Amino acid sequence: MAAEGPPCPGCGAPAATTVGPRYAGRSGMVGRRRSFEEQLFRCAEGHVYSVRSERGSRGEGVTSQVHESVEEWMRLRTGAEPRERPPGL
Repeated sequence: MAAEGPPCPGCGAPAATTVGPRYAGRSGMVGRRRSFEEQLFRCAEGHVYSVRSERGSRGEGVTSQVHESVEEWMRLRTGAEPRERPPGL
């Protein structure tokens, strides 16, 4: 069953599955806070892409962006390299 989501911005293929949970939060400075929800998808061609919906005082917006991998997306969000796993895990 295909995931409900917009087509891949890289190749136009339909979303095949979601990757991980939906992320939600707020961004921006105190006077101009914007709520957002972001979901990762993988298309039928194997590309990983994020779809971000933002709501704020200036209206709503939806953006999508293709990523090399889930790890690359995570580095963009956290600004850190992923931790190494201990041996045996």
